[in-house]
Amino acid sequence: MPYPDLSFSEVTSAVVRQNLRPEIPRCCPSSLANVMKRCWDANPDKRPEMDEVVTMLEAIDTSKGGGMIPVDQRSGCLWFLGQRRGP
Repeated sequence: MPYPDLSFSEVTSAVVRQNLRPEIPRCCPSSLANVMKRCWDANPDKRPEMDEVVTMLEAIDTSKGGGMIPVDQRSGCLWFLGQRRGP
């Protein structure tokens, strides 16, 4: 949960009125970050259709982790995700 100190109604209000969005991790590939940002556009007319989102996601090169920092680097996204799953 990106905003554990806020209620659902507070988050909803902040998203609509203040354009609140989760922070994108530094290790997130720019191609994926760009997809997220386009989907989060405050103007719904500027957001991509789902078929375009699928096309953009399919175009991301995931052959080498999609640009994520490898799991063995303690500061990396994949390491963080692995830790959250348990030992």
